[in-house]
Amino acid sequence: MISLLKDLDRLMQKYEVDAIFAYGSAFEVPDIYWLTRFRSPDDIGVFQQKDENLIGITGLNTLDRLKNESIVENTYDATDLYMELITSGKRLTDNPERFWGKILGEIFDGKTIGISNALPAYLVIGLQKLGYDVKAVSDLFLEGRATKSKRELELIKKAGDATMGAISQVIEFVKETDVGPNKTLMHNGTPVTVGAIKLSLDHFLIDQGAESAEDCIVAVGEKGFDWHYLGNPEDKLKAEVPIIIDVFPRLKRERYIADVTRTIVKSTVSKKLRDMFEAVYEAHMASVDALTAGVQIDEINMACYNTLRKHGYKSRRLDPETKDGMTHGLGHGIGLEVHEQPSTYDRDGHFEVGHVITIEPGVYFEGFGGVRIEDDYAVTTGKATHLTKGIDPFVFL
Repeated sequence: MISLLKDLDRLMQKYEVDAIFAYGSAFEVPDIYWLTRFRSPDDIGVFQQKDENLIGITGLNTLDRLKNESIVENTYDATDLYMELITSGKRLTDNPERFWGKILGEIFDGKTIGISNALPAYLVIGLQKLGYDVKAVSDLFLEGRATKSKRELELIKKAGDATMGAISQVIEFVKETDVGPNKTLMHNGTPVTVGAIKLSLDHFLIDQGAESAEDCIVAVGEKGFDWHYLGNPEDKLKAEVPIIIDVFPRLKRERYIADVTRTIVKSTVSKKLRDMFEAVYEAHMASVDALTAGVQIDEINMACYNTLRKHGYKSRRLDPETKDGMTHGLGHGIGLEVHEQPSTYDRDGHFEVGHVITIEPGVYFEGFGGVRIEDDYAVTTGKATHLTKGIDPFVFL
């Protein structure tokens, strides 16, 4: 907790705010969980003034749970203020200035409060009516969350193990399917659907204490050209075409996320598909080889795009008008959200020890589909640590 507080002081200095303020439920606002480790559906306030300790703000039964179940060492008991609202039949949204004016008047002697985009609009307006300068500094929170502790890395790996297990189960299932009419994959005489595959993934993840964070992607054949096409439950799996399976679950208790993609092909693998796999895998490994602390983010981008170009594939970065080839970014940070810092679109930024990023090159052709290989890596002073192991990059069944 001490290192987190020091880091927040540094970030407040950098972003020129006197304090930071977050409000909401840990299940809806990742910053709340990051700052408190408090698993609760109840909305709480979290406030830290520069050079002061973090304060958790709530009341009634939630206050006792916050004290017993979080890492917060200092709390503000707002029970009397909540009771005033209850007895007068008012809601907190009706007059936030009265509630927060009293609290901030007692714990804050500064002027500028830094907030993230998650703070409700009514509360932003209330703070402004109280005379505070409110500064949106979502990047402050994201930058703080970007550097993972040893424990956070362990949890992302745990989420990764669940993810790899879920995908492995699907691979084994597809391996046992038969090829029916129109190259449809069949199991016990019944067509295998995207809905059935997703259900299998969900069941496995639940048994591992995880759940799909934002659904998952199962894109069959030409539909995989749209690299964020989730897959219609009625879509049928087919032989001889690429099937992209992208799974990004969250641990139910610990809240951390992993993100893994494999592209599988059942039965005959055409030369075109093999060439795509070879190029994507080589681009993946070229990016990983370049990934280390201190390296400029765009160096790993270019390691990927230049490798694909060597194989004859375009990228939107090198050819902005292309519709085929690699048409998305190389990867993204992960942690409490599927997409967080560091961002591969921050070309001038640099990787730091503790960053966790997905590497996910892909090649896509309209009317044909695509190939994507994605794994998660932790940045170190040397070679990046591979967090999601256990499945070959080439899944030919």
